[in-house]
Amino acid sequence: MIKKVNSIVRVVCTPDGNVKAPGTTITSKKEYDTVICTPGMEGEEISLERNGEEIIKQTGYAFEEREIFKYLIEGGKARIVTKKTIDGERSFVENASTVKTGEAFTGILRLAVTEGEGIYGLGQHENGTYNYRNVKEYLYQNNMQIPMPVFLSSKGYAVFFDADCLMTYEEADNAITLTFDAVDQIAYYVITGNNFDDLIAGIRELTGKAVMLPRWAFGYVQSKERYVSEEDILSTAAEFQKRGIPVSCLVLDWKSWEEGKWGNKIVDKERFPDLKRMTDKLHSDDIAFMISIWPNMNKGCENNQEMMDAGKLLANLSTYDAFDPEARDLYWKQLERELFTGGCDAWWCDSTEPFTPDWNGLAKREEDERYELAKENLTRYFDARVANTYALAHAKGVYEHQRAASSEKRVVNLTRSGSPSIQQYGVILWSGDIMATWDVFRNQIAEGLSMCMSGIPYWTLDIGAFFAGSTEGFRRFSNVTEGEAPWFWHGLFEGGTEDNGYKELYTRWLQFGTFLPVMRSHGTDTPREPWNFGEPGSKYYDTIVDYIKLRYEMLPYSYSLAHQVETDSYTMFRSLMFDFAQDEKVKDISGEFMYGPAYLVCPVTKALEYGPENEKLGQEEKWDVYLPAGAKWYHQKTKEVYEGGVSRTVDAPVSWQPVFIRAGAVVPLSSKGTKDGIADVIEVYEGADGSFAYYLDNGMDYQYEQGNYAVISMEYNDGSKELTLAAAEGDFEYPKEYLIRYYREDGSCTEREMHYGGAETKAALA
Repeated sequence: MIKKVNSIVRVVCTPDGNVKAPGTTITSKKEYDTVICTPGMEGEEISLERNGEEIIKQTGYAFEEREIFKYLIEGGKARIVTKKTIDGERSFVENASTVKTGEAFTGILRLAVTEGEGIYGLGQHENGTYNYRNVKEYLYQNNMQIPMPVFLSSKGYAVFFDADCLMTYEEADNAITLTFDAVDQIAYYVITGNNFDDLIAGIRELTGKAVMLPRWAFGYVQSKERYVSEEDILSTAAEFQKRGIPVSCLVLDWKSWEEGKWGNKIVDKERFPDLKRMTDKLHSDDIAFMISIWPNMNKGCENNQEMMDAGKLLANLSTYDAFDPEARDLYWKQLERELFTGGCDAWWCDSTEPFTPDWNGLAKREEDERYELAKENLTRYFDARVANTYALAHAKGVYEHQRAASSEKRVVNLTRSGSPSIQQYGVILWSGDIMATWDVFRNQIAEGLSMCMSGIPYWTLDIGAFFAGSTEGFRRFSNVTEGEAPWFWHGLFEGGTEDNGYKELYTRWLQFGTFLPVMRSHGTDTPREPWNFGEPGSKYYDTIVDYIKLRYEMLPYSYSLAHQVETDSYTMFRSLMFDFAQDEKVKDISGEFMYGPAYLVCPVTKALEYGPENEKLGQEEKWDVYLPAGAKWYHQKTKEVYEGGVSRTVDAPVSWQPVFIRAGAVVPLSSKGTKDGIADVIEVYEGADGSFAYYLDNGMDYQYEQGNYAVISMEYNDGSKELTLAAAEGDFEYPKEYLIRYYREDGSCTEREMHYGGAETKAALA
């Protein structure tokens, strides 16, 4: 069978001839052209073609009967044991067993791809895989793993699998095999387009558009494990102000609650005597406040008892059932009573897997064993057909209830797990509890790019890694004097900020984080505020502060990109495959990326100055970069112009991360580095035509949905050397005066003042 694909085609393989509705991640109500495979067609090949060329082929599928079970408590009365784990306190029921609740299938799907084709996406995992050729990957929720059942091809198509269950992907010899743990049917969508932006737009058409985050989310977010009191948080804010370092959000990690009441959404009044007073003070200094909340609540705390009385806990009698709408209602009521009314601006929805059974032991288990452990635990409490979507249901509840409660604050949910369509709910995904090594840092770039190539726009990480050191930090955390750290707690820097090796790694990591959708520092073992890395005049401190300030200089640009994320299904953190797919050399380059249309970022991911324990390395401070073909590139510092399509070795002192600006770039900036996102400078780079849409609103609420925003389209014509600002759209007040900096290919720069009154305005730059 041959099927032509013009935009999106749905393929359904059914075990009984009955086509069922899409799963929970599909939000589109459109009817798509559908290929239906019924019993007897298991071995029939289906060639999916575009413009007469085969893009992918289905070569077979199969179903194996599978029972669905649910975990129940024997005798109706639970024996509960609470254990302290690295991932927080957990409650376990000793007398629970499983009962059969339904029937489904394990599904197997086989696809054929072509030689040399690049395969990308599948979410975020641990090993830094970028191109998923000759790879087996297990897709299940876990700390440091966020599976996304979708991949993009360098041939210009994507395949989105309508599956909410655990699954595996394996490619070898041009054949892909997908195994779905529990499904009622096998269903997937084939999406085509002219570039990766088109493919991402197709994914979001199916799964929902990403919503706008508040402006502060694109500034600098300071966190650590952990601030212990109101005084601790307010003194930290005061220190930022004293030093003149901008910060947009402070984060309170776990244990805001009273001792022994893990997950309770009621703060410890001895340490946080007046939450509203504290948040009011932060807000008066233009600092948002984020608080860690958990889906599990220990027996004995008020929230647990309330959920227990309502019958809304899972069988471990600790974790609430986010799949139950009434349980989501109650969870929000618990959030609202004290935390939301107390001025909390954002939620850190931690541990939304919410079971991580492999997070123990000295040695890392084999990947198939880890998968089976995860499957055993996740499908014990959840219907196996939706076992990968707990975080999605949790985020949906938080978002919908906050929006119903108030329109004054945009929802922000920093969460460790997710599924397709979670972008609808104000979610930022982060990569989990990673450890401080240069290899992990390097892998994180590929993992973040893979996540964004899966359709998720807002991804971040713990700048500097969560675990800076190893055994000493583990012993302090566990309150023991001996014992080795588990496999995932092996950072290289026991000395933390006392170690120049860690200072170098952290500085490089922060430089990278400056060009992420969300810039957030966090971790345990050692403090993370800038003043812990030196004082003014020292290179690490000065570099860290310089890059935080650079983040705010770029805020008009970054916030405008966020507008495009919502309106145009844009991707801010961009694999080179988005813009330079015609350049064969970028197919496997995972260590560089574009931040929006202007900035080519080339992070330094190797120690050049120091190893652990202050070991001097004395490496030459140089870095090899590849400048993609099809563009000219301006060195960010020197403004020297380079041709694309070549590799170069450039200077890379710790004070500068290699960044290049694309010819034709039009970049609105704030010379004052303020938090309001107001541009007073527009940089223009000669050498190609370019455009940009500068966006402004009040940055906090949902008035922009009613037209309270401003968009100014900026267009540079390289032939006429003119910059045109189009007539302003929207009702929001916009800046009228700009300094235009025009960078020429000969290395010169001219400046001119430009007054913009809201009507179309042209400026001659030559």
